[in-house]
Amino acid sequence: MICHYYEEPTWLVFASDLPQLLYYSHIPVAILALLVGTFLLVNNPKGKANRLLFLITLTFAGWISINLISWTNIRSEVILTLWPFFGVFSALISILSIYLVYVFSHKEDAPNSLKTTFLLLLLPVFIFAHTDLSVSGFNISDCDAFGFEGFWYSLYYTSLGGIAMLWSAYFLIKKYVSASLDFRKQILLFGFGIEFFLLTFFSIIWLASYLANIGVVQDSDFEFYGLFGMAVFMVFIGVLMAKFKTFQVGIITAQALIVALVLLVGSQFTFNNATTSNILTAITLVLTGVAGIVLNRSVKKEILQREKLEILTDELAHANERLKELDKLKSEFVSIASHQLRSPLTAIRGYASMLAEGSFGKLPEKAQESADRIAESARMMAMSVEDYLNVSRIESGNMKYEYSDFNLKDRVEEVTDELREVAADKNLLLLFRHDLKGRGVVHADVGKTVQICHNLINNSIKYTNKGSVNVFLRDDVGRKKIYVEISDTGVGMSEKTIKTLFQKFSRADDANKTNSSGTGLGLFVANKMAEAMGGDITATSAGEGKGSCFVLELPLSL
Repeated sequence: MICHYYEEPTWLVFASDLPQLLYYSHIPVAILALLVGTFLLVNNPKGKANRLLFLITLTFAGWISINLISWTNIRSEVILTLWPFFGVFSALISILSIYLVYVFSHKEDAPNSLKTTFLLLLLPVFIFAHTDLSVSGFNISDCDAFGFEGFWYSLYYTSLGGIAMLWSAYFLIKKYVSASLDFRKQILLFGFGIEFFLLTFFSIIWLASYLANIGVVQDSDFEFYGLFGMAVFMVFIGVLMAKFKTFQVGIITAQALIVALVLLVGSQFTFNNATTSNILTAITLVLTGVAGIVLNRSVKKEILQREKLEILTDELAHANERLKELDKLKSEFVSIASHQLRSPLTAIRGYASMLAEGSFGKLPEKAQESADRIAESARMMAMSVEDYLNVSRIESGNMKYEYSDFNLKDRVEEVTDELREVAADKNLLLLFRHDLKGRGVVHADVGKTVQICHNLINNSIKYTNKGSVNVFLRDDVGRKKIYVEISDTGVGMSEKTIKTLFQKFSRADDANKTNSSGTGLGLFVANKMAEAMGGDITATSAGEGKGSCFVLELPLSL
């Protein structure tokens, strides 16, 4: 049967007696969707989200095609053949949208159980599409089948649109809660785009069909507005691609969006009849083209810069890993070399000491002086080797601590007594005093604690040429802390020096003027040991030439 009341279309879908908005709402939007979907697929054909979005745009274009033919064709057999596909394509758009949201939000394919659920939801639509439950007749007067659509069938596939909105929102909100800040922005953009599309597409089209079915409106032409939701969705997809590089595509997709925008503006010529409207459309088209070229260059520049930055970031990460490997090899080398040096050094120190003490007979005065120098140099070298070994142990995590309760006052006083002669050789006054409210007992490694105190006091002596070095022990029972303060009248330090003082191989700029034997490891080792035992070491100075104060803090054992 042929609807003789209407004009036969040319080129399959073009007729003069149809609403002007028909072609503008169908053709440009379909082209925009297909362009974006196709370019996404071409740029990254293996991406699951890319393939799903392409299928959605393809299905949407299919829906638009049958809708356009239904509006323009006057042959009942053609319209009745195509009419059931409204439900099929609508259902596919719903389920594919849920599938896409899952893949986008979870960054992985959906489990088989969820895919099975999707198939079960689609099954009734496929089974009953070409039965009377879908469409049972044709209205030759109005050239449509609105009055013969099955209520329950159309309600089912339309309800899938509502289910898609709710289910998609659930996936997005759930993922948003635990996502990073950057991915949260992507979820918001993607979520708003797809929810707006589903809302406008299903609600407006269903409302138009329903009102046409019950005779409230003559036709369903205001359904055209529901198609623009896809254009909005594609704009949000474009923002995601340009700003966040979502879907892993390059500059070519941004160019596709610009081309689609130009086509969208140019398509107004299909329904504008007035000369003024055509002139304004032409001006808009030119401005849009120029703006698109500028935008394309800007986006291209940003993408290229981002790609270069990502390459540099990867190179930096590889370089950092290599540095870590080299640092580990260095530590291993230092450990091995230090162990190898200990044995000959022990022999040198032993024989030099025996020579100096006269074990092999009395030495001449010049030989005695040489033996003393050998013994002292060997002792200094042994201390340096021990520092290197301690650094190696600390960095490899092999430093061992033997904890016990002991009186810190006794140990600090013993170290001070041992170093008093060293201070006297430099004409320095080395004093010890204390102000303890409690027992002064700490739970720490005795040997390590003595080594720290020896290092700090000896350090002050080294860098003090005149004046005194004061060792003061105090406690704070309320805070359960005990402090060993070593203050001197030495060379002092600048703020810059203090900031790097406890780093490896760190020494003051003019340290060699006062003491040339330091390695820059003593304070690093001491601080790491103190931290391992629950304490800390801090340093202060009024400035260069105004002395320094080091404070060892340890927890009290109450």
